[in-house]
Amino acid sequence: MARKAYQSYRKNWHKDRQHVGILDFRIMDPTGKMEHSQLLARSVGEVPIEALREVYDGGNPFDLGLSDEQLALACDIQCSFAEQEVNWGIHDFQLRTHFGYPEMRAEHLRNAVPRDFFMLYFERCDSEVRGGAGIEEALRLVSDPQYQKSYVASKMVLMPPITGSGNSRRIRDDFLPCLRSANIEGVRPWIEPHLGRIGELCEDKGVSPYWKRTYE
Repeated sequence: MARKAYQSYRKNWHKDRQHVGILDFRIMDPTGKMEHSQLLARSVGEVPIEALREVYDGGNPFDLGLSDEQLALACDIQCSFAEQEVNWGIHDFQLRTHFGYPEMRAEHLRNAVPRDFFMLYFERCDSEVRGGAGIEEALRLVSDPQYQKSYVASKMVLMPPITGSGNSRRIRDDFLPCLRSANIEGVRPWIEPHLGRIGELCEDKGVSPYWKRTYE
């Protein structure tokens, strides 16, 4: 995250963000890694969408009456939400995101939060299943078109279901009804209560060496 924050087209995006990657971390499931597409495939049809909404809203997975298998998946999903909330955003230790970026023209993206990225896929799959699709069909319809090469990750990953360019980007019409932050009130980034402590950490650690190599 830190190295590629200041490379290629991202050089202009992150010139004023001197601490990108200071909190970067990797989620590791029992396989030794975590792929959004695989976690989605393991969870759809297994973890109730109501439980995932509770987790998205900040609920504790251990309070949701889940089976052991469901609980393990819900905890992995919670970690994935947290990873998005920590690594992506508007602050100088985060990579720029479409979700919650204040200069976006689309109100639904200005008011979104980073964890909307992954939650969109669960909501859309649930919508397809409720519409009569089987689980495998729903996953194929929802995730296959978005499984693309990522410059940041240097591999194939689920990409945000976004269309357009620049600040005119918007959530694709087939995903927009599934954007939870647009459907309920009061959704806030999870990182907000911790910004003071993170600011102190950034000041203590100093400017990223990757930033210095690029701009100095």
